[in-house]
Amino acid sequence: MKKIILGMSIFFIGVFSIFCQELSISVEEIMSRYDANAAYNTAYMKATLSVKDKFGTNENEFESYRRKNGDTLIIITSGADSGQKILRLENSVYLYYPDAEEIIRLQGSALKDSVMGSDFTYEDLTGDEGILDSYNGELLGTETVDGAECYRVMLTAKTKKQLYQKQEKFIDKKTFAEKKCIVYSASGKAMSESTMSKINKIGKYNIFMEGTMQNLLKKSSVTKMKITEIKLDEPIPESKFSRDELSW
Repeated sequence: MKKIILGMSIFFIGVFSIFCQELSISVEEIMSRYDANAAYNTAYMKATLSVKDKFGTNENEFESYRRKNGDTLIIITSGADSGQKILRLENSVYLYYPDAEEIIRLQGSALKDSVMGSDFTYEDLTGDEGILDSYNGELLGTETVDGAECYRVMLTAKTKKQLYQKQEKFIDKKTFAEKKCIVYSASGKAMSESTMSKINKIGKYNIFMEGTMQNLLKKSSVTKMKITEIKLDEPIPESKFSRDELSW
């Protein structure tokens, strides 16, 4: 009996020791390595955005150009919204509708509006701020997401200017890529949930190739995004990030 008790004690001590080692990394280091994984100078990609709701499925294809400071141009190339363009410059988003031949400017809370009728917002597809500078983090523990061991980190915005005041990120322990994210309102109510899959190694970065987003407030639809082509740290013409580009 003493041997059994001793064996159980050694086992639990070993498990506790491993648990402590897993959490020995600081939340700041996790956040820093997460940011580093997305610190590319430029990014070009082609992707499809598929929205499934009670009315059926709607799919759009788009191209996206992005540079390190967050400036982003999205061109919808196929689908019901084909021809529309979205340009993000600093904290403003400019929308171009070819039928109306006009440009609309969005700011502030309007960045939470839906893109292409999906569960993604303009902030989701064009925002590019690092979390270390914008949020305080708390390491809540570890959790398995889609077979991957992840750090579970709660982020609280440092200032009220952040559109998302609270986020819970599940960061892959091996790649430091995001596997899952839950966005909360300032009061703590869950607003949306995204999950990422098929992470590919591209150069020195770990990039997700497929993702799913659901608005938890309405729950009437689900949006899937699939990246079909991506290029990182390759030159992009300065003209791509000009308002003049929208009307061409």
